[in-house]
Amino acid sequence: MKKIASHNEIDIFAPDNSRFSFLKSPYAAHKTHSAVDIYYGSFGSDALSPVDGEVIDSRGFDAPTPFKDRDSREYVIALRQKEHVVKILHIKPDVKIGEKLSAGDKIGTFIQNGYFIFWNDPVMHVEVRPPDDYLRASNCLGLVPHIKWGRLSSRKRIDLECSVVDLNKRYALLSAPCDTCGGIRGFAMDGGFLDGYVASGTESSFFGIVRPQGYSHPEVLALEVTAGGRMVDCAGVAFCLFFYEPSIKVLPKKYGDELFSVGDMVRIRLEIQ
Repeated sequence: MKKIASHNEIDIFAPDNSRFSFLKSPYAAHKTHSAVDIYYGSFGSDALSPVDGEVIDSRGFDAPTPFKDRDSREYVIALRQKEHVVKILHIKPDVKIGEKLSAGDKIGTFIQNGYFIFWNDPVMHVEVRPPDDYLRASNCLGLVPHIKWGRLSSRKRIDLECSVVDLNKRYALLSAPCDTCGGIRGFAMDGGFLDGYVASGTESSFFGIVRPQGYSHPEVLALEVTAGGRMVDCAGVAFCLFFYEPSIKVLPKKYGDELFSVGDMVRIRLEIQ
């Protein structure tokens, strides 16, 4: 387990084989820089506690969903550590109230429910909350990324030469030359790491730059995805922070749309204000 973020004395950890994002979600806690999503494993596989703490709550509830035949059950796990509560979502609990845990202990299994659209991977959503208000969507406490910062490019336009390394019916994964700070890898822009979903066309983006000074949310001036000299009609591209070799996710507009073939060379041009 490696430290990825903190709020005061509360440290949040993730497995060595994970990637994580502070900004790749439209939900309230991400908009206020108060949550981190941790990705690893598969739906139904073991989920590990991101913190030390004592279980004070573990419950299920029905989540809103537009999908037919989709299990709408969501779960929350709450762990108390010192004067705060750590709230965890998207995990079916396998713990009991009063149980004391260390970071890395199993807490349950990854689920897929009404909050997920087709391109979402298994994810654990983590927030630090006041002890008397840990259930509602707002009123979270800000998180500071744990990154050993070095010099990153300050450019506001990037042209990434990518190769398609994996395909499925939900998205394509592309590799490209990356940047590294300490043990964190990603794609640099405007003095930090790109993090989140950049939509093509008129759809809403939810992305930003994770920087030493904090988070920024610049305006997107241009996003172009091209392959073989043609413009690719995609929904958008998504970035994360990685402990391992990073990839870029290109999202189709509809489930099952095939945008590329494995081995295709793709250029991503992104320009921000």
